[in-house]
Amino acid sequence: MTLNSIGDQARAYALQVASNRIKTTLSTLTQEVASGQVADVGQRLEGNTRALNEIESRIRLTSQLRQNGSDAAIRLQAIQDVFASVRLSTTELGFALAVDPFGDAAVLGTRSAEVANAFESVIQRLNGTNSNRYLFSGEASDVVPLSSAAEMLDILQGITAPLTTAADVAQAVSDWFDAPEGGGGFLDTAYHGTLGPAQRISVGEGVAVPMETTGASAAVRDLLKGLAMAAVMDRGALAGNPVERRQLMTTAGLQMTVADSSMLSEMGRVGLAQQVVERAQVTGTSSLNALERARGEIRSADPFETAAALTEVQGQLEALYAVTARLSKLKLVDYLR
Repeated sequence: MTLNSIGDQARAYALQVASNRIKTTLSTLTQEVASGQVADVGQRLEGNTRALNEIESRIRLTSQLRQNGSDAAIRLQAIQDVFASVRLSTTELGFALAVDPFGDAAVLGTRSAEVANAFESVIQRLNGTNSNRYLFSGEASDVVPLSSAAEMLDILQGITAPLTTAADVAQAVSDWFDAPEGGGGFLDTAYHGTLGPAQRISVGEGVAVPMETTGASAAVRDLLKGLAMAAVMDRGALAGNPVERRQLMTTAGLQMTVADSSMLSEMGRVGLAQQVVERAQVTGTSSLNALERARGEIRSADPFETAAALTEVQGQLEALYAVTARLSKLKLVDYLR
């Protein structure tokens, strides 16, 4: 008759291995009960994880698009806020310049100083940042979009100094702001952002919004043009000729009034982009919720099965502890009996 036996050390090792295995299983089941998800998705899906991987990829893509949309919405709203602030300080001023008769030279001088201050204020607003990014620099969001008001007026002062009529000064200022790239005007010397095709931000699957508004936009230049026409008088343009100065002030006011309509149109275009972003965000949220539900259904653990398995493993662990305790009390003298 053959007898098989193992030594005490081997038995202790076997018990330790069994204990570790049961504890690991117990920890896994406890985690599944707490999280409601299976610990080993691959085993649940029998190795076929393609569908789950596709869902995970779409969740990541949709989440990124929603983040893009959130960033675009913040940027577009910041642009709207800047334009609203600019119009608040220029709309009534432009109307006043267009209709005010400017009875004497002192009033005319006060008005030109007021416009120069407004010009500087508008430039500062357009050079503002949001989330450490310049709003009106196009893709070069780390670059200040516009030169200072003083630098622009220095250039315009040199251009208009020899001119003697309001029409000539207004035309010279207009030509400088309207000069194309490479023409030595505003776009070359005062605007420092990017030109060309507008930056497009993907905010949904197949949906992108163009970020077209910059410091070089026609509406922005038209408003700056009107302000600059009057502000150059604060630098001495048409000095000693009150009739021509009054005419230039009126022309500047009319230009600002026309530019205000352009600003409203630009704000409307930005508003349309905001609507596109908002719709994409709603669609993205709905898609993301559906994808997360589908992922949850794949990864969810059955609470009843998990609880039953947990109870079984607890019983196994208790039995192992009982066996270990009984073996630890064995003595050689008891065995020899």
